[in-house]
Amino acid sequence: MMVFKKILTLETKLFIRKYYLIIPMFLSFLYMFYGYCIMKDRLDNFSFIRTSGFVMMVLTILSMCFGVINARQDKDAKFEEVLDTLPSTWIRQMAKVFTWSVCSFVYCLVLAIFCTVWVDNGLNELGKYALQVAPYIFVNFYMPMVSTWLIAYSVEKTFNPKLGWPILLLIWYVISPIKNGSSGISLMLNQFVEEPHGNPHLLHYGLEMNIGLLSRKLWFLMFGMSVYIFANLFRLERRNLRNTKAKIAGTAAILLFIGAIPLAAFSTKYHSQGKMRYLDFGIWNDKILEQAKERFEEKYCNGRIKLLHLELGDSKGNLLEYYAKINIDNIKNEPVIFTLYRSFAIKDVKINGTEYNEFVRDRDWIIIQDPPEGEAEIEINVSGRLSYALGEVTDRTLLLRPDFPWYPILGKHKVILPVLTYDYLTNNLSNGKPYDIVLKSHRGNVITNLSCDIGTEFKGQATGPAVIQGDYENGNIGGIHFVAPPSIYYSYKEYISIVPDLLMKYRKEFEDSVGIEADYNLCDKYNKVFLVNLNGSMNGSILVNQKELYLDYSSWLYPASEDGIRRSCEFLRPMFILECFWRTGKYMESSVAPCLFPSLIEIAETGEKKDLEEYYTEWWGEGKEKQIVWENDLNDIYEIERLVKAESKDEVSKIAYEILRKWITVNKSK
Repeated sequence: MMVFKKILTLETKLFIRKYYLIIPMFLSFLYMFYGYCIMKDRLDNFSFIRTSGFVMMVLTILSMCFGVINARQDKDAKFEEVLDTLPSTWIRQMAKVFTWSVCSFVYCLVLAIFCTVWVDNGLNELGKYALQVAPYIFVNFYMPMVSTWLIAYSVEKTFNPKLGWPILLLIWYVISPIKNGSSGISLMLNQFVEEPHGNPHLLHYGLEMNIGLLSRKLWFLMFGMSVYIFANLFRLERRNLRNTKAKIAGTAAILLFIGAIPLAAFSTKYHSQGKMRYLDFGIWNDKILEQAKERFEEKYCNGRIKLLHLELGDSKGNLLEYYAKINIDNIKNEPVIFTLYRSFAIKDVKINGTEYNEFVRDRDWIIIQDPPEGEAEIEINVSGRLSYALGEVTDRTLLLRPDFPWYPILGKHKVILPVLTYDYLTNNLSNGKPYDIVLKSHRGNVITNLSCDIGTEFKGQATGPAVIQGDYENGNIGGIHFVAPPSIYYSYKEYISIVPDLLMKYRKEFEDSVGIEADYNLCDKYNKVFLVNLNGSMNGSILVNQKELYLDYSSWLYPASEDGIRRSCEFLRPMFILECFWRTGKYMESSVAPCLFPSLIEIAETGEKKDLEEYYTEWWGEGKEKQIVWENDLNDIYEIERLVKAESKDEVSKIAYEILRKWITVNKSK
């Protein structure tokens, strides 16, 4: 023990003597302070820490290259200090690793404290952010630092001290995500996040930790330790290799190396829930498209909903479980039908407190054959999973919109509509009158469209419940319920009122250009703007639900300015008009209209056909089979063919407006 203490003192003295080694560490903290002050309104808090990781590690490399853990330090030590350690060679080697592990631990501890305080912005939820920031820094920075030092020191000690820092830089280049490779080897060596350069669709996940990231650090640490032990064994004389300590060390090195192999293989797969859900889109796409092409027979809506009570369970992963209690009146002596997406299973149903087992589950519909007339209280327990393309459900995040039947919607509706033969979009199923909604969450704090609060219990009126969970800010900005990731929220909160006004202006201009009157269902003012993680479906840039605007935040990551907002809204204009005048909840057997609707707006306004002729030839050119989904598609194809053959700009514009008027689905009467 005395020898161990002496070695700790020796290593500490070596560090203090080289006081200039502290400069890179000081510079990293200075960067944190400066970067936070400058970039806090440009980067999400967690994205800032991720970005800071690259700078901190580069600065730390400088201190390693100058000799923080370097074989040349042994030569700089006083001879009598080295002599004190000669009787216990292995103790010296273990103490050296322990010393520099403690040094890097203290460094990362200070770093974690700074980051946690800065991310919290007021210490209101210090405990919550500490549990995210501290493990992230220790796993992603601390463990790779120690692992890299072990390997670099082993190379210097075994071969030549001059090789240490070039080898160290080479190792760091290999393990850091400078190259955004998608291969399993690149993923295995990546010592930061699974999307090293940032994926905007993972922005609201914060500093995500998962078993894949942890295994990636563990195998590298175990590998570094085995290399370190082998390097020390290599320098022993042959007769000393036969003693018990050497045999134990060799066995430990072999076991560490063998144990690192399965961890390395395991880490070659994606384990980020956000990334896995994103990749899940391609797997589900064909299946959902087939569902979109299914025929649909419209039914009247029996009854009127008075109250929807939802309680979200505390299920983990992508499993969504909830209890729904629905109070309806005006029930006639006919079946009551609810629309609920088919991936959700019904555990049990009760009507007026009595268990009811005679309901029929037919694809996206729940049919109650003999409901009581007048009023009824229907209770349903639901459990299931959603494709990432239809809604996001993970351990710590949610995005459940009111326009999609993740909850029981009264009436029989078509859920998904086909777009030609390669895409689909969801129908808007929440265009009725607002009703009372009570929502409770056992998953922790959520954001809803019922109020501007963040919490676990909500009451309010809406046409359907929206539930949002993740790293989002929420508040009332000048009468607008505004939700966005923190940096976007603070950047846009002064300008967000521009967005509803611009979109309302676009809608009225389009109404005038096609000569229609506004539908009574269209609102006069959008007062809810949610910048959230919309996915890769066709209408994934903007969704409109009466007074609610859902925008994909990936288009709003740059610093806010009035001119920038106007450009973004102008880009969204065609899809916004599609939302208002086609995706309205009405069932239309047309897969061509939603595909070409945005393009036809620009063609009608400019009189230029753009790429329409090229697309038409590709899809329905001579000698090619007509790719259609519905019979009505043929009529649309003939209209597009007439537009393609038009010669003058005036004729092109005229025909395009005629087609748009036929495609508009809103009720034109007030």
